[in-house]
Amino acid sequence: MLLGRLQAWRAGARVVYGTESFPVPPSRSQDWTQLLPEVELATVRPASSPGTAGPAPACAPLLRRAGLPELARAAAATGAPLTLVINDPHRFTDTRAFLDGLFAVLDEERTGGVPRVRVLVATGSHLSTAEERAAHEQRTLGPWATRVEAIAWHDARRPAELRRVGRHVLHRWIAEAGFYVGCGSMEPHYFAGVTGAHKTLTVGVMGLESLTANHAHAMSAAVRGLRLDGNPVHEGIAGAVADLEASGARLLALNQVVVDGRVVDCTVGHPLQALADGLPIVRRCFSHAVDAPADLIVACVGPPLDRDLYQADKGIKNTEAVVRNGGVLLLDAACTRGVGLDAFVELLGAAPTHAGVLAVVRDRGYRLGDHKAVRLRALTDGRGVRLGVVSAGIDAALGPVLGATILLDQAAAVRWAAPLLPPRARGLVVEDAGNLTLEAR
Repeated sequence: MLLGRLQAWRAGARVVYGTESFPVPPSRSQDWTQLLPEVELATVRPASSPGTAGPAPACAPLLRRAGLPELARAAAATGAPLTLVINDPHRFTDTRAFLDGLFAVLDEERTGGVPRVRVLVATGSHLSTAEERAAHEQRTLGPWATRVEAIAWHDARRPAELRRVGRHVLHRWIAEAGFYVGCGSMEPHYFAGVTGAHKTLTVGVMGLESLTANHAHAMSAAVRGLRLDGNPVHEGIAGAVADLEASGARLLALNQVVVDGRVVDCTVGHPLQALADGLPIVRRCFSHAVDAPADLIVACVGPPLDRDLYQADKGIKNTEAVVRNGGVLLLDAACTRGVGLDAFVELLGAAPTHAGVLAVVRDRGYRLGDHKAVRLRALTDGRGVRLGVVSAGIDAALGPVLGATILLDQAAAVRWAAPLLPPRARGLVVEDAGNLTLEAR
């Protein structure tokens, strides 16, 4: 009966994030509680920001107060385009609401001249098919497509589309010292501290060389979710913002905080100020402090982060701090596209121990994704945590390489995990573990 219900939600349940609809499960905590009745399981999930139970914040007044009219007039006066930098499908952002508000403000400014508008899709290192790009453009732009004179998808691996700006190599459009409005979503990030439009405007449009140099700091002990001060990854992003401004770029950022498919709060302004303004909101919505280490963590990751293991791994990173050494961590993620970017798996295959992985990286230099392998080996080899990946999309033969056990479904996961747990075990089921961050109190 229980497995029948699980199959039913996989077949039909959906949630809408902005203009995009994804098949996602309802809360999984009840299923896990029924499957593991002998474990004292508590559930933690993101919480809406206090005071935002009403309609989603309207973007137009926020953008107006933050200076969009002045930015638009300056762009129109010089004949330069206003470049909108938006997220790709790998991250939830209600970009349509942002565009609705932006064009409403622009249309109020017709007496001062309306600038040409173009769109730059920030992809970072992500890859997507032509069909995925077309679908994303259609869903995101909607009626505003006719107002956009050009669309570019950033490709970090195409040198012809990149230019140097100070210490960083970025997409050529953002290197033009023009006028830019970025829209991003804010949630914890396990090594950048917090995501947001500051990342969309920088890391999202970096060339592979600069992106790799920034992500190499992800192996530092100074990085963790929700930490900005002293975080070398964040400091590198802030440095890229400074380089853009020194080149003459004028930047405006709008951040959305999205909980359960709904924008619950927004911040707008200079990219770093909008980030600072949103940090308390993100902490309220996406952090949970734990008093004592848990015997079991069940990290549930939903779309779009569950599309592959490379993305779903965030669920491990966001929760691993509170599982005890020698405990059990279950990653519950569909991973319908398998592993995804697989360079980190190649490194794991070459080095079965934490010391070995570190030695490989030291000898050949950091490559993009190496931090995932280093931290995974630190968890399983260094701390002795038993890792199970609950997914029908990952080949079971990869288990020994990953240092994990691949489990077809939740029932199989329970059969594997139960004997590893002590009597009177205590644990947590973490909903939306791709975003929610656990912290030891």
